[in-house]
Amino acid sequence: MSYNIDNIINIQTRIVPSGLGFANFATAMLFAPEAELPAGFDVDTYREYNSVADMATDGFSTTSETYLAASRWLGGIPATRTLKVWGVDSTDATVTDTLNKARNALWWYWSFFTATVYADITATTGDVELIAAWHETDGESFFMNCQTGASATEIRDPNDTDDIATRLTTLGYRRTHTATHATDAYEGTALAKWYAAVNYSATNSTITGEYKKLNGVAAEDLTASESGAMRQDTKNASWYGTVELKGSTDQGRVINTRTHSTYGEWLDDVVNLDAFINALKVELYNTIANTTTKIPQTPQGQKLLIAVAERVCERYIQNRYLGPRVYIDPDDGVEKEVPGYVILTQPEDILTISDSDRDDRKAAPIQIRIFRAGAVHVVDVTVDVY
Repeated sequence: MSYNIDNIINIQTRIVPSGLGFANFATAMLFAPEAELPAGFDVDTYREYNSVADMATDGFSTTSETYLAASRWLGGIPATRTLKVWGVDSTDATVTDTLNKARNALWWYWSFFTATVYADITATTGDVELIAAWHETDGESFFMNCQTGASATEIRDPNDTDDIATRLTTLGYRRTHTATHATDAYEGTALAKWYAAVNYSATNSTITGEYKKLNGVAAEDLTASESGAMRQDTKNASWYGTVELKGSTDQGRVINTRTHSTYGEWLDDVVNLDAFINALKVELYNTIANTTTKIPQTPQGQKLLIAVAERVCERYIQNRYLGPRVYIDPDDGVEKEVPGYVILTQPEDILTISDSDRDDRKAAPIQIRIFRAGAVHVVDVTVDVY
């Protein structure tokens, strides 16, 4: 028998596990009332659909609110690939029971409901405020609050101070956006599709929802009083309207895409920050978990983690969530120009962590300042004539 080469060249194969993947911010859940579920679709379960045709084949009536709501997400431009539909148990006591059941089963980002749920806006027991509160507490998903009919009329009344948009703004909910339309119950769902189409790994890919076109949604011609009411800081609601200049009109643009955040955030501010934080978590976890040996509690190990955070920040400069800024450094009062982020932690900081942190195998905390690139919505021009 020949001499086995393994006795001379002994090769060990180590397969690096894939680790965590990035969250899919195009994932959406539509909560369907039990009365509209087709035969065999059990409550407290979900199904995934690639088109409204699939839903019709599955037994959903094409005139049901579930079907109509889904058509806003699965049809038109930009294209979205899938929608999860959760069967709501009609015996659930407030809507949060349903949301908690769904969250225990799986993760999703965008939450959509049918018109009857959106219409439940009473100040004491209404579903909409409960849904918004749940999303704020959960911190993992975003609620697109679509208001139509009488509710939209109330929101567009500058003298109405008890409408649902005003109440949500008073509560400061940053994970809820209110979209209004006189007759279209799912206009906001069409807006959410634009954010679902963003590829955060691509260059120049982040968007603003302002001035987007919506397929299948009729543009409204509002009075100055109606549009002005929604732009008030107390309401912060959007609409799909027309832009006019001396007889020339641009039919159909989304306007005023603010959330109800107490921090004055736009819709893209919240969604993009969620994606950025997810990327940081995934990259740092995968670096720690997939290192075949270990990351030591030394400056070298800390430097590796800082480099991972820097790589994520650079990616979010490329997709234009982050951008250059001149700011006053609060630590020394000096005006500085930054490319879009500053990582304050140094590799040597790990040398001075506490004994308890060292025993718990912690790194030195990584402190990052990020600066959003924002988006231009308005331009002021001064013309000097000589």
